[in-house]
Amino acid sequence: MANFNTHLTAGVIISSAVAGLGFYFQLYGLTTAVLCVMVGTLGSLLPDIDLDSSKPAKQGFFTLSLISSTLITIIYANRYQSGQLLLHSLLIWAIGFVIMRGATELFSRLTVHRGMVHSVPYMAVFALGVVYGAFYGLKLTAFVSWIFGMMLFIGAMVHLALDEIYSVNVYGLRLKKSAGTAMKFIEKDKLIWYAGLYSLIAVLCYKAPPYGDFVRAITKIARGMV
Repeated sequence: MANFNTHLTAGVIISSAVAGLGFYFQLYGLTTAVLCVMVGTLGSLLPDIDLDSSKPAKQGFFTLSLISSTLITIIYANRYQSGQLLLHSLLIWAIGFVIMRGATELFSRLTVHRGMVHSVPYMAVFALGVVYGAFYGLKLTAFVSWIFGMMLFIGAMVHLALDEIYSVNVYGLRLKKSAGTAMKFIEKDKLIWYAGLYSLIAVLCYKAPPYGDFVRAITKIARGMV
């Protein structure tokens, strides 16, 4: 599979390109574009949340917690204003970091690398979780919430795609044993678990914030690129 630095570099490049595209088509401002890059980069590291055996992975978990808590704080600071904004922002950052650090550590200990977490539907659940958190938790608009969810999902797909690419032995023109374990939609020995996962996605999509503006924005970009 690709190493941590490869995932991080690719995540930053692809996320910057996608976020820049939305900014170019005037779908959002510079602040949102920067946040999109951060969310996309976060997504590019997310699938390896189930890996805890290497130093880069541990550094990645720390980075994941740091980026997440900082992102939440930035959004809060841009959204709310009060006499104690600085104090509240610092408290939110500290609490967010502790929660994310604990969650990633616990998650990595309870999961197996290249298991269900390393799959497309699981990343879709994380992306929808971002949509819900941004809309209901941070009170952002439905459009921006879906944009953040999309960026996380794109970043995660970049990660899974890289792992699949690295599972091909180019010189020997053959597949390594890891082929097919990254970008997967289902596993034969876990049909019940995946059925539950897809059911969860269906429920989250049904109860999700309005997505009309988001779809129209994506259509606008598609037409503009034709």
